[in-house]
Amino acid sequence: MKHAIEDFREIGKKLKERLELETEIISIKFINKASQIPDDFLRPLKDTGKKMTLCMAMAAARYENKKVAITADDNPCTPVSIAQGWAKAPMLPLLKSQVVNKWNKDILSVIRLNNSRYRLGGLGAQWPLSRFIGHKGFMVSPLSQTPFVPDTVVLYGYPLQITHVAQAFSVEGKYVPRGVAAGFGESCWAAGLFPLKSKKPVFILGGFGERVFAQVKNYEVAMGIPGSMAFYVDTYLYTAGGSEHNLLKMLKNPPREVSENVFPGWQDVRNIMKY
Repeated sequence: MKHAIEDFREIGKKLKERLELETEIISIKFINKASQIPDDFLRPLKDTGKKMTLCMAMAAARYENKKVAITADDNPCTPVSIAQGWAKAPMLPLLKSQVVNKWNKDILSVIRLNNSRYRLGGLGAQWPLSRFIGHKGFMVSPLSQTPFVPDTVVLYGYPLQITHVAQAFSVEGKYVPRGVAAGFGESCWAAGLFPLKSKKPVFILGGFGERVFAQVKNYEVAMGIPGSMAFYVDTYLYTAGGSEHNLLKMLKNPPREVSENVFPGWQDVRNIMKY
């Protein structure tokens, strides 16, 4: 089912309210040429003379309701521009840059890490980077005000709030979130790009750059999802465990005694257990 821009704006408002999120949900659109950027979007280098990382642009959208467009020229985090497919560079110096920054022990360590990250989206056979070539930048805005149909949606919140999102994806067992806790390249690459390419939700444990540059709080985690799956989350939110046993209700009214009777399925298994 195709959804209109107004549908995405409404689901952005609805999910923020239902999940009780502190900040706006982020809407991301990848672009193939700069001419796709509307005039009312902030272009950091052109408009302010200052550069802005991808995670900083996402922070501007969720904290300040800004619409921002980032290209390789705007982004000082150069390895990410390469990883996103926005620019090209020789592979060996690119890998070495991660060692120079002391993110990884040596070049082999960088390759191991990236192979793990690519398997996150089932993209191992696409290494290195060939799956991503063609993008020239991305646009971000609050989902509740999005001027475009998003490729990817990113929700930041407390671990419990993102747990509710994960449970919504797990009810049918078809879209169970995945994650690689690398500690960097999280929101810009794993949350932004991988859900678009893999068509699956990705759990995000915010990295170093996000915490330092992009106002990601110490207590925050995130989930990146393909844009259309925002409606799937709304459908299955708070349904895990059924109407009587879902996590939200049990949090508000914890059982006084924990036994097999807490969940009917536990009792069913108890009745057939043998020792």
